[in-house]
Amino acid sequence: MADVVVMFKDSNLVPMVVNEDHIKRIKKCVSGNVYWCRDEAEALEKKYDGDVLFIWGGSGEMPVKYCLQSKKLKWINSFSAGVNPIMDSPICELPVKLTNAKGIHGKTMGLTTLGYMISFMRHSQELFRRQRAHIWSKQVDTPFREAEGLTVTIVGAGAIGNEVARLSRCCGMRVIGVKRSVTPLENYDEVLPNTQMKEALGMADFVVILTPLTDATRDLIGLDELKAMKKDGVLINISRGPVVNTDDLIFALQNGIIGGAALDAVDPEPLNADSPLWDMPNVIISPHCSADSIKYIDRAIDLFCENLVLFEKGETLKNEIDMARRY
Repeated sequence: MADVVVMFKDSNLVPMVVNEDHIKRIKKCVSGNVYWCRDEAEALEKKYDGDVLFIWGGSGEMPVKYCLQSKKLKWINSFSAGVNPIMDSPICELPVKLTNAKGIHGKTMGLTTLGYMISFMRHSQELFRRQRAHIWSKQVDTPFREAEGLTVTIVGAGAIGNEVARLSRCCGMRVIGVKRSVTPLENYDEVLPNTQMKEALGMADFVVILTPLTDATRDLIGLDELKAMKKDGVLINISRGPVVNTDDLIFALQNGIIGGAALDAVDPEPLNADSPLWDMPNVIISPHCSADSIKYIDRAIDLFCENLVLFEKGETLKNEIDMARRY
């Protein structure tokens, strides 16, 4: 029998809502109690303790005190795919399982990425600026482009990358994947190892960063990698900000080393108000919302409930994090 603690409150950083229906669905999948609280302080005050803790592990302050004093905790599940805040806290030293929500983000992040690419192909940013200025003109510095014949390189060819690849190929683009171990992948024209990343960057009209943040991927994309890209190539980061060196990216954009960037993930977050990235005409910035959707929590609950059934049976959980590799 397992008791579950759901610890989640609405915020501007995580604009999603857990409701009574979600809690009812969880209760149907577990034999023990289900406790629902807004934050760590409430859980401690009400003396909730559970074998399972369901939290938002992608940003914000982690419930370190709660986890360290729990007498029952065996498994922590994150609503998000990223679990860096958990891994960077004392929680990672506990003998507990950690799972994430990998696999539920593909549809929204793929759609967002396609939108970024279309914006650059069709000069949407510039046309929006002219609309606000009441300027009727279709003269642009570079021609309007079509998707067919362009190349997309996806660094971190995982589940989300597969959806980006599928949508890109539907539009007629060639897709190259970059990953540690090379295996044939559906929706990719070619897959290259990390050792050939610069070669893959040089072939791309759009470079999509989808690798998780680990010690090995921090500053993975620096000035040397940006110089390997086409001069009119566009960098799209929808993973984690520190994977791309911000100073090097600013330098590359200011000096015409690459053609543009679409940044849903930046370093730091929130982006400093005085960052030059805000005012660059060849940069799109969004507040780390590429995965957000009205269906997000429903998908996260579905996945959690599947894992709850496995947990009570003593079977292997989906999306278990390798603590040594940090993803």
